[in-house]
Amino acid sequence: MSQEDKETVKNLARIKEYLEQRIDELGRELEMLKQIVELVDKELVEKSFKKPAIPTEVKEPSREISREPPKESLTKPEIPITPEVEEGRVRILKSRTGDTLATVYISPNELRFIINPNINVTYDMKPFSSFLVKKVLEAMNKMDLERVEKGRLPPGQELTYNIVQDGERVKEIVIRNFREEYRLREIVNAIRWTLETIVERQSTHQ
Repeated sequence: MSQEDKETVKNLARIKEYLEQRIDELGRELEMLKQIVELVDKELVEKSFKKPAIPTEVKEPSREISREPPKESLTKPEIPITPEVEEGRVRILKSRTGDTLATVYISPNELRFIINPNINVTYDMKPFSSFLVKKVLEAMNKMDLERVEKGRLPPGQELTYNIVQDGERVKEIVIRNFREEYRLREIVNAIRWTLETIVERQSTHQ
């Protein structure tokens, strides 16, 4: 095999590895989006066809909270600035009705969601723990750790998250190493839907 053929084979191997990685990422993203659609459909069905609520049957998620503090991920080393992510972006996360849900501070390697203090969010509240933490943040962390094990991602660049609490109330969500713009959009949309759902449920119980 000539030197030119060897270089061609080497380049094709790199391209194949990149394509396999993207297929894996897009497949996982598709599954996550399907889960979000299923949850939204479930909420629509419940809100469209549910019978008038009977007070004795209503259970507020905030009253079923465990006092065990959430597990926090360790802070990992930062990665170089991602070109797609603009430094110092600030967004106000709003609901469909225009209410402020959170303030989002976006840096190349970190997302900080400061939740509106008027919204009572606790860690074990649904869908915060069941959807946002377990099906979105933990799923992304697990996917990155698998990529690290396979050598597709350098150690220390996997997504990590930290839930900051004031007593039982969640006041801030910090996410590091999101790396890519499409992940930023997924995380923002998931947090918006989670907070909006909690606000809607609390308003029906008042």
